[in-house]
Amino acid sequence: MRLYKHICFILLVHTGLYSQIDAGLLVALTNATTTEMNTISGPNTGSILYNTTDQNIYQYNGTNWAVVGSSTGGWNTTGNSGTTSATNFIGTADAQDFVLKSNNSEKLRLVQDRGQLLVNQATVFNSHPLVIRANGIDVLAFQDNTGTSKWHWNLLSGGLNFVESNVADYRLFLKDGGNVGVNTNDPTEQLDVNGNARIRTLSNASESDDILAVDATGVLQKSKVNYGGRWTNSDTSTNLNNNNTIVPLFGSEDYKDDGNNLYIATSNSLTVNESGRYDIRANLSLAGISSGGNTHQRTNVNARIAINGTAVGAIGASGYIRWASGHDHSSLHLSEILQLNANDVVTIITYREANSGTVRFSGSGESSFVINKLR
Repeated sequence: MRLYKHICFILLVHTGLYSQIDAGLLVALTNATTTEMNTISGPNTGSILYNTTDQNIYQYNGTNWAVVGSSTGGWNTTGNSGTTSATNFIGTADAQDFVLKSNNSEKLRLVQDRGQLLVNQATVFNSHPLVIRANGIDVLAFQDNTGTSKWHWNLLSGGLNFVESNVADYRLFLKDGGNVGVNTNDPTEQLDVNGNARIRTLSNASESDDILAVDATGVLQKSKVNYGGRWTNSDTSTNLNNNNTIVPLFGSEDYKDDGNNLYIATSNSLTVNESGRYDIRANLSLAGISSGGNTHQRTNVNARIAINGTAVGAIGASGYIRWASGHDHSSLHLSEILQLNANDVVTIITYREANSGTVRFSGSGESSFVINKLR
């Protein structure tokens, strides 16, 4: 009788005369929850049932229960349970990239031959774990735990722009070519800070350490403040008791900072290569030269510092030689702080104030010239 009803049902459906399927004619599978399914003992290979937990049909493949249509199990849009990470995964099992798409457009790609994730159709680049292709100028954004955007990166003004989201651009800017800007999109130096800078901890300096200085545009430079030199005389034959005598004071060099970059000395002059403010000192030790008999002249030699041949500053006027009671020596001492230009030439010039007579340096190395850069 039941066979007869099935045949009639098939004929009615086939001929279109049967308008509604009789629920009693449907074949129903055994229902089971996931927990019940997993506790079935020794099911026959090929057994099928309906899982009411995830609403899928499962078949026992001799080892485990698998969703019908997948030999190794399937992933549900509502999630899976009872999985093992070693055997249950989304991905490829052969040498093919794994691609995720949205609206048929690639969004993520796991590259099969290297540990690399490509985002937004980015191309393979070396072996970086993550490669992101910009969406216009935008690259990457960071949100706090409430979902509020705090920082983001974009490619702007010829570099990588670190943005404090909705606050300000160029908090940090890496310009193409390597210059780094803080609060500027046009760093002109390797580090360009548009604002104040602070160093919280500094070590103690040593004698060989340099001093930093700032030029008119704010660029830090190695300062030559306190760079100086010292020279002593080797000449003992020049008569200094003549007007406009250029003193041969630069005979022996004691020290000179920075090689020839700052100072160049000849026997009777010193050229300054950089503009700045300089402390200049000259110490002249003098001796009257006896000409025999009673022809000793009471003499008085004066001296001044000269720049490019023009005398400047105070006159050194303590060089009186009396020629009495062995008074045949004297000294002159000059000290000035002068603003000099690059390539200015410094000399010491002596003048005869009193009688003629020969006055020379008292001895080699007994007179000196000292210069120091103040700024």
